[in-house]
Amino acid sequence: MKEVHVISIIGFIYAVILTLITWLFFKDYTLWAMLGSATALFNHSIMIQISTKGKFSTQRYVFHLMQRYVFYLILIAFVYLETKDLPGNTMMYSYVFMLLGVFAIKFGIFIYHTPLIKKPVEEKKEDSHDTDHQLP
Repeated sequence: MKEVHVISIIGFIYAVILTLITWLFFKDYTLWAMLGSATALFNHSIMIQISTKGKFSTQRYVFHLMQRYVFYLILIAFVYLETKDLPGNTMMYSYVFMLLGVFAIKFGIFIYHTPLIKKPVEEKKEDSHDTDHQLP
């Protein structure tokens, strides 16, 4: 379970870096990157609570999945309503930065599984004797 928390921390670091880069170079889209990251990190923290606290319940899991998709739909609708009247490709770029934020946990998973962070697990060789190679 420790790796789930490490993935959350890596996702948070990615979200902070994404927000800083967006704020420095694309100030108009900083809000969408932050909202996407916050939604993804919040959903991941709820999933950690559901899977670790007490007894695992299918009903709680299904409710959380529905809640997760409702949050994403609300976020998509909010971006649409706020950017529909803006000129040019503002809506498209807003959705791109929102998706970069939503993928914070996915990038955290990919970064965690790189050899720089997660060391490969070496299998222990057993000192058992094989009976197939023994002579009768």
